[in-house]
Amino acid sequence: QVESSPAIGADGTVYIGSFDKKVYALDGRTGEKKWEFETGGDVRASSAIGADGTVYVGSFDKKVYALDGQSGEKKWEFEMGDKTYSSPAIGVDGTIYIGSEDKKVYALDGQTGAKKWEFEAGDTVSTSLAIGLDGTVYVGSWADRVYALDGQTGDKKWEFETAVYSSPTVGSDGTVYVGAGIKAYALDGQTGEKKWEFETG
Repeated sequence: QVESSPAIGADGTVYIGSFDKKVYALDGRTGEKKWEFETGGDVRASSAIGADGTVYVGSFDKKVYALDGQSGEKKWEFEMGDKTYSSPAIGVDGTIYIGSEDKKVYALDGQTGAKKWEFEAGDTVSTSLAIGLDGTVYVGSWADRVYALDGQTGDKKWEFETAVYSSPTVGSDGTVYVGAGIKAYALDGQTGEKKWEFETG
């Protein structure tokens, strides 16, 4: 079974995870398998691809992996406190940001996998993170919070109270959009102040 969305490399290679605990690299033109990499658990989150072609992916084995996009060879792994549904987000400096069911957000060095910082989010972080143009990291937590974090330090800039089950996204003007319960919100990316809300059915 496949729940993750495909990620597509610059050369057209398609990377996708599966419940068989593997990450696959497929030729985008033919579907032919280039390589596979086996983790220790289901791979339900989508992969992210770095500027150098490195593939970053989290697994239910509580680990984040960095894989060579051409060969599938493991560059590094980092062990979190629990499994992850969250897809990695990549900062402009190559930092990898990812959330976990251990209620934390991690910032990792994209080259080495070394932990830069961690942030206690109060509850599970199952959605993916978004990064603003200024490097601010936006994350939703089951603690009914949207957080804005300094991407360099992990310090909290602001929080907005709402039940969050979807991944935030950032507009070109820095507005943060997020779906929460039966509402959609637009938040000021700098202050967390609510710009508007829309109630769905």
